[in-house]
Amino acid sequence: MATKKVKVKKFSFKRLLLLLLVLYIIGFAIYYFLKMPIKNIYIKGTDLITDNEIITTAKIKDYPSFFKCSNYTLSNRIKKIPLVKDVKIKKNIFGKLTIYVSEYKILFYNLESQKLVLENNKSIENNDNYKGIPTLINYVPDKIYKRLTKSLLKVDSDILALISEIEYSPTKNNDEVIDDTRFILRMNDGNTVYANLLNIKNLNHYKEIYSTLNNEKGSLYLDSSNKENFYFQKYE
Repeated sequence: MATKKVKVKKFSFKRLLLLLLVLYIIGFAIYYFLKMPIKNIYIKGTDLITDNEIITTAKIKDYPSFFKCSNYTLSNRIKKIPLVKDVKIKKNIFGKLTIYVSEYKILFYNLESQKLVLENNKSIENNDNYKGIPTLINYVPDKIYKRLTKSLLKVDSDILALISEIEYSPTKNNDEVIDDTRFILRMNDGNTVYANLLNIKNLNHYKEIYSTLNNEKGSLYLDSSNKENFYFQKYE
């Protein structure tokens, strides 16, 4: 019976070194990426919230480990800022962190409660960081107040920024209320605008209308559903 020859592979020190080198490189790469700090932070979509507030709230001011900061954790931290509506986080392997923020719109400052009112009808403390916000100067019944916050969402942000004061002023005739949704708006340019909630979108034509007034100051009545009934009364 023939005896089979079994080849015994010789130990290769070079192959072992090569294997160890490959394992070392892989391990070093993993360690490097786990320890790699955030290198660049970009914040987009903000108008009212400062970059510093977002970075501080997210706890990334000291540029911590890139991979230890999960998107979920960062988003939850940033959402604690009252003005934040939504957050999206994007990373790349080179240490770049981009934070996309969607903000709630500030509708007005309520003088009675001394708080800012947001588009979601929530109120937050006023820290005097926000400019160009109208002030609601008097009491508004709850039913009308809720309609006011919803209606102001129809007004363009640049128009809202032109309003200095909002005063609730229902139209009356011999003590009988004719229109319980009318407001007087005092503009930053010195004009007064009369508007109601039904026709609140008429405010979006304010710049267009004012451009035809030759810089005259007065009261502009926009509380009609018919544009032909808009009229301007010059101050005496």
